[in-house]
Amino acid sequence: MKIYPYLRLIWFSLLITAVLNLTALSDSTAVLLAANVLNLLCYAVIVYALYRLSGEAAFFSRAFYMRLTSVVLIALALICMQFAASSAMLVNFLSLLSMAGSIAGLLGEYFMYWGLDARILPCGYAYPARRIRWCLYAPLIGSFVATLLIMTWQVLLGVLVQVACQFVPVVLLGQYMRAVRDRENDPLCF
Repeated sequence: MKIYPYLRLIWFSLLITAVLNLTALSDSTAVLLAANVLNLLCYAVIVYALYRLSGEAAFFSRAFYMRLTSVVLIALALICMQFAASSAMLVNFLSLLSMAGSIAGLLGEYFMYWGLDARILPCGYAYPARRIRWCLYAPLIGSFVATLLIMTWQVLLGVLVQVACQFVPVVLLGQYMRAVRDRENDPLCF
């Protein structure tokens, strides 16, 4: 099966979410809510692409289920958060629900990028092994650095570091897609 069309869907979704993360600089609640809804729609597109790839490898199948769980939990938290402003206990519960969705999303990314990495050698892609894993590492490292900067009252710098690290998966997945496209368009392949 050719995976390039589904990788392109994932790449466009990651690009849109990376650009939408720039809204973290906004103070408007409406802008932040709209960005969260659009991010959720982009993650739903990634879920669809992973569903289509799930027959290719166990990693993709696991990534699909984790991402689906993530989208459902975060959507539920976002919807309920609009009605839960009066109860502090319910707001705390919904925050935990959102955090559980984020952890499921992180696990989904792990399975997706490790699944892509596992295809490099068997499929003969002209892409260095284990480089695609930095699509997971870079945003995590950026989040930790951004948290430290924000805790030291350097909020703007922290947000910019986090946003910059969100573009690393876009670049690396774009390079990976080029290698996949070249291999899948090779007349001697398949």
